[in-house]
Order: sequence, then structure tokens, then C-alpha cells
Amino acid sequence: MLDHRAGRTWRALEDTARSVQSLRLMGPRWQSWRRGLDYYPEGELIWLDVDTLIRRQTHGQKSLDDFCRLFYGGPSGAPKVVPHTFNDVVKALSQVAPYDWEKLLKQRVNAIGARAPLNGIEQGGWRLVYNQNPSALVDAEEKQGKYLNAFYSLGFLVRENGELEDVIPGSPAYDAGIGPGMKLVAVNGRRWSKHVLRDALRASLEKEQHIDLLVENSEFFKTYSIAYSGGEKYPHLERAEGPDLLINILNPLVK
Repeated sequence: MLDHRAGRTWRALEDTARSVQSLRLMGPRWQSWRRGLDYYPEGELIWLDVDTLIRRQTHGQKSLDDFCRLFYGGPSGAPKVVPHTFNDVVKALSQVAPYDWEKLLKQRVNAIGARAPLNGIEQGGWRLVYNQNPSALVDAEEKQGKYLNAFYSLGFLVRENGELEDVIPGSPAYDAGIGPGMKLVAVNGRRWSKHVLRDALRASLEKEQHIDLLVENSEFFKTYSIAYSGGEKYPHLERAEGPDLLINILNPLVK
């Protein structure tokens, strides 16, 4: 989902941490545009980027583990507070592997851009792809949350009661005029359900179809026609060229 945050085009990752007091209290509507507590999951992607770069720069001789030992390690003794700065992080990384870590981290944390930092995945020998089949995680989340995730196709998440919880700015649904808080009533003249919407999406796999969504907005009803092709879309990781660094990173240190 981080790769579909429309708010990436105006809000830097650092600001999601600075604004945590307000973002934590916000509801799900317009979260894609506002961004959420993205510094948690995106921080993992940033450190994956760092880890794969260290492994490549040192030909597999060192990893992020070496940075952690250097940066967090020290003599045993009583607990104490050891403050550090951004420059301390850069210095420790440079001791592990030569690279312009200052530029990389500032770009990842302070810059804005439309795409999530997927470099670590790609450098690790994998790539992000989309296909018709929801992953086990997406399937479990949909069942537990009682919603259908059409973020990656039409651009919205819809609850079982038809409530459109969020709509991604720039998506087909958003461009048609649909927004969060509206309620989906019918799809192509049939009462809305997960199966009905999925049937409409699957019909668009081979060629463009007009998907007509009857939507309730307060006391008003309107049909929005969306020209769409591509079927259902769900994210997956697919093996690419190069060494599989991710499997090495995920292996436990102690067996």
C-alpha cells in the first residue's frame, strides 16, 4: 500500500513522524492523501535498502548486523542514556561500508516522490508485481476486516455495508468523482456485493469495460461510469535476476 500513497507527492516521510499526534487520531478517510504512520513500515524498507547495499558493497562480507553491533554495541555496565545524531548514524554506516549514506538517508526521509523506496527489494533479487490473485495476507485481512480491497485496481476500499472507506486520489474511481464516505449501492445494475464487484473487475481483464457504480452520497444517488481494464490487481513479490539476498536476510542468526 505504501506504493499507492498519493500523499507521497506532497508529504515527506519525516513529516509523518513529526505529525504523529494528529495522524494517530485520524480516521481512515483520505488516509492515502494524508498519509498515516508510514514511518513504521517505510522505515523497514529503508533499512532493507541499507542492508542490501552493505551486502553488495562488501561482496557479502558485511551486513546491517555489523552496523547494529558497531552502533548499538559497547562495554557492559549499568544502563545509561547515549544520545546520537544523524551524523553519528552516517559515520557508523561509513565504517561498515563506503557509500554516500548521508545522501541516501536524506533522500529517503526528507524528499517527496510518487513511489515507495523499493530499492532494497529489487537489490535483494526480487520485484513487486500485480496479478489477479490475492495473497494469503490480503485474503485474511479482507475476511477479518470485512471489506474488499480494490485499492490496486479501481482505487478504493469498500466495507461489506458498501461504505467507501478510502479512495486514492488519481485512481480511476477518484477521477470519476467518487470519494471516501460515499456508499456503494450497485455495480452494473446489480446490488453491490464482493462477488458482483469482482465479477465486473474480472470481465475487464482482456479488454476495457465500463463499470457503472451506483453510489449514495448523503441523500443523493448518482451512477459513476468508470472505463477500466486490467482485472483485479493484488501485490506480490516475484523472484528476479541476481542473488537472493532476502532469503539470507530472513534466515535466523541462531539455528
